[in-house]
Amino acid sequence: MLEFGAVSLEWGTLLIQLFVFLMPLALFIACCIFIVKRTGTKQKAFDELEKRVAALEQERKRPKS
Repeated sequence: MLEFGAVSLEWGTLLIQLFVFLMPLALFIACCIFIVKRTGTKQKAFDELEKRVAALEQERKRPKS
């Protein structure tokens, strides 16, 4: 138990308050990390697609012999 003059907090209450306070913060950070990783994955796929399109365009422009 923590004593603050006339106010005292029990450990269970303190831990629950800390948990409730930190959960939204952790959820926000997890969402940010998820969005950043997902954006990176999409960008990588887009870059690979651009490379394939460039290769196909080069193949089409090449004279057939």
